[in-house]
Amino acid sequence: MFRTARHIVLYMGMAFTMLIALHSLRYLFDGAEAVSALSETDALLEYLSGRQSTFWYSFSISQKPLYHLNEFAVVGHISAASIALLAGILQLTPFIRQNAPLLHRASGYLYAFTAILGLGLGAYISFSLPMIGGTKTIISNVIGGALGIGFVVVSFIYISKKQYLKHAQWMLRSYAVLMAILTVYLLVAVFALMGLDAERGYGLAHMICFPINLILVELFIRKSSSSGILVLTHSQ
Repeated sequence: MFRTARHIVLYMGMAFTMLIALHSLRYLFDGAEAVSALSETDALLEYLSGRQSTFWYSFSISQKPLYHLNEFAVVGHISAASIALLAGILQLTPFIRQNAPLLHRASGYLYAFTAILGLGLGAYISFSLPMIGGTKTIISNVIGGALGIGFVVVSFIYISKKQYLKHAQWMLRSYAVLMAILTVYLLVAVFALMGLDAERGYGLAHMICFPINLILVELFIRKSSSSGILVLTHSQ
């Protein structure tokens, strides 16, 4: 039962992540102007809640000039994080881990580089842009970025020691931190549907997105490790 549920959640999550990551890569082509596309989310929120929503329109209008002033960092953050999400899918796919070791290794290096770059730039722009939600949003982003980068480093320390299970566990933890990029926007939508004002909902979403993801991945690791699911079956 757990195995079936795990596979359903895993592949549905992969598909959703891939769609969001590919959509976010528009920043590579449109630059800071791509932030305008966020306003399209208001139509979905309005449909789900039955109330007029202008949060993402207001967000895009207020952030666009700031995004232009810090365009290199913003585009680098979003693009690198999106590529890391896609590379992470290759890392998480059991078939690739077991049957394509070279692809697994290459995607691992790509993931490590882009995840560190994306998380690092994310922490940087938290300071350079006035963040909705205030200080708690900035602190959350900085802590999350530091944790994610630290988890990647720890995972590579373990793979250098050929401790494959520990390596897989820490890579999962780093990916959970990276996935907070998606979780925060889902939480903002939930809080908007609950009627919270935009700034409070945005700040609260940033405060709890990392704990939620890390708790979920820790539960997954504990359950999976006991059955040996995460042990890589090929030599690195």
